Amino acid sequence: MAKRLSKLVGVSSQLPLAMRTGKHAAGFNRALQSVIDKTAKCLIIASNIPENMRRQLEYYCVLANNIPIKFYEGSNNELSVLAGLKFRTSVISILDQGESDLIDI
Repeated sequence: MAKRLSKLVGVSSQLPLAMRTGKHAAGFNRALQSVIDKTAKCLIIASNIPENMRRQLEYYCVLANNIPIKFYEGSNNELSVLAGLKFRTSVISILDQGESDLIDI
């Protein structure tokens, strides 16, 4: 019997595809503005974001018809490397997911 390869499904596997094929906004202020404007489809938040910033984002996501929030297990440095950004960021707002299934997971 052949071994089955388990397909890794999660933020780590879908985020680079969403960054290449879709639209995004990186940074706290841009992410917050996209949530207020209701253009964000999903938020990805690093684990080491300050608590008051995280609560503020969660509050505005609930007000904007429950925009889904995905929590990345790594730090803001690891999130920016995974996303292919040249600067550190603790929040990425997905405006268009492109070919990825990031919102569905």
